[in-house]
Amino acid sequence: MSDRPTNVTLLDGGMGTTLKDHGLVLPPTIWSAAALLEAPDVVRECHIAFIDAGADLIISNTYATVPNLLALENLGDKVEDLVETAMRLAREARESAGDVRIAGSLAPLGHSYRPDLVGPDDRNLASYRRIVEAMGDVPDVLLCETMSSVREASAAVTAATETGRETWVAFALGSDGTGALLSGEPAVEAATAMMNLGVDTVLFNCSEPEAISAAIHAVGDLPIATGGYPNMLEPVPVDWSFEAPSPRGKRADLTTDRMVDMVFEWVDAGATHIGGCCGVGPAVIEAMASRIAGE
Repeated sequence: MSDRPTNVTLLDGGMGTTLKDHGLVLPPTIWSAAALLEAPDVVRECHIAFIDAGADLIISNTYATVPNLLALENLGDKVEDLVETAMRLAREARESAGDVRIAGSLAPLGHSYRPDLVGPDDRNLASYRRIVEAMGDVPDVLLCETMSSVREASAAVTAATETGRETWVAFALGSDGTGALLSGEPAVEAATAMMNLGVDTVLFNCSEPEAISAAIHAVGDLPIATGGYPNMLEPVPVDWSFEAPSPRGKRADLTTDRMVDMVFEWVDAGATHIGGCCGVGPAVIEAMASRIAGE
């Protein structure tokens, strides 16, 4: 193990995973957004669980509060209400449990993991601006996450950076071992494009840790903060989307100890931001926090 890292930011884990662990059944259409309507107190409890585990930053439950998905449940006119609710719950969790930063999640507007289904740029930009405005002054960071291509990310990043707020981008990666985006674009080219748009941090998320390892090493020479927050789930099948009704199971070979070891290999390689995504609950984040503390 390397010397105790002093500049590592620990993100939280998977909100959907933690909501399910609290007994909620999430519909495939609007997924975690349903909890904002049915069980807002549980959303707050999930945030608090990650803060108690040692996270430095929590991510708002706005992954699925996007117009296209909400329209599937005739909730297209509730975007602002649900985004505002999510931000309020994150703020209340911070006020209750600890002085952490809050990232406002800007996620894919239609199907996650599908660069071939990304909509028109002008429509995407308008939707992201709508979401960012509804977030108000709560987020310290705007996090454009699970982006499958440079084009998809560019609309979200533009809406974020034009606010003048700190902006991070996180790309989802393929499973071919190269560390390339789901679109096939090399990680270093995607990161460079985002740097040119003014992002402050380039991350990789919602992917296998092996893929993130390759991407982090690929961008290691770029003058920008990097990191990753991986899944602990089985690989994404071709043409599968996040909103598919059939869920993926957890990887039997990826224990908490193995996950922590892999993530800290990234820290040794220069990564400064780590955490977890789907399949990662507070216990895994607590294990990462313990490693950061040198325990």
